[in-house]
Amino acid sequence: MSQGGPDRATLIARLAKLYPEARSVRRLMETAGIPSDMVDFGGGARDVWHAALRETDNRGKRVALLTTAVGEFSDDEELRRALSQALTDPAATPKAAPVGAGGGVSVAGAEKLMGAQSTLLPLAFLENGLRAARAVGLLRDDVEALGTGFLVAGDIVVTAGHVLPDEAAAAGAHLVLGYQEGPGGEIVGGTSHALAPDLGFATSERHDLTVVRAREPLTEEWGALTLAPPRAPTLQRVNIVQHPGGAPKKIALYHNVVTHADEHRVLYLTDTLPGSSGSPAFDDRWRVAAVHRAGGHLPAPDGTGHVYSNEGVPVRWLAELLATLTT
Repeated sequence: MSQGGPDRATLIARLAKLYPEARSVRRLMETAGIPSDMVDFGGGARDVWHAALRETDNRGKRVALLTTAVGEFSDDEELRRALSQALTDPAATPKAAPVGAGGGVSVAGAEKLMGAQSTLLPLAFLENGLRAARAVGLLRDDVEALGTGFLVAGDIVVTAGHVLPDEAAAAGAHLVLGYQEGPGGEIVGGTSHALAPDLGFATSERHDLTVVRAREPLTEEWGALTLAPPRAPTLQRVNIVQHPGGAPKKIALYHNVVTHADEHRVLYLTDTLPGSSGSPAFDDRWRVAAVHRAGGHLPAPDGTGHVYSNEGVPVRWLAELLATLTT
């Protein structure tokens, strides 16, 4: 959504409907980390939002504003589309200016956090992510790719229930580990490993989860993912390692805002494709917070209508299923 473009009036109208009172606009801006002292709150709702959005855009914080609004109205498709557009629109993010421009701004004065939440991360975040990604693989049978799976302790493979719905499907499937692009863009074929439902298999149709033992020890070489605590703090973002469409392993780090989370599901904007079902959705410590299961027009959290979103199963249900795994 280009600032000042044809969608600006539509966005102002939507925000004015959702936040019609001056105090609600002030609160939203404050939550998003946007000063509101330069905004004229004396007019009607649309006039207020015209001024508020101008101030927001002048500070390059439209993404921060819309992320906060989507967090409060997770079922609002107009807001979600506006956020998705803003995330890919250079006009919606601050532009760097030469040091000393604009009246001699100092280096210290030019170095600021650009959103409501810092995106600065330790370098170890990437190292830990690469380590975690080793335990994620492609599930396929002799004919086609089925989905994505990952390893947890005990040489157990986790995936979505509809990927491996029964023991027969699991017996005919393999987990391909290390199938990805190398540093030079070359494709690394990976290694294929059989599953052993006769050694342990459990599935939950209700929660769309399956766990099955691998035929051979795998975690010593490839690692095992750690589950986030079932009652972990509210998720804000999830990163997903996956094999979309059966392609070499990929990671989705952009557009990774969580828009809703409750006892039964987690909704997020993180990109996925068919073939991503069964992927781990990681929190910021690379712990499995949810298992990806679906995407598209899903029932809205409030039970009215639908939202366009991706969806994962909260990790608490995975922990319960693992506890029942037959041996």
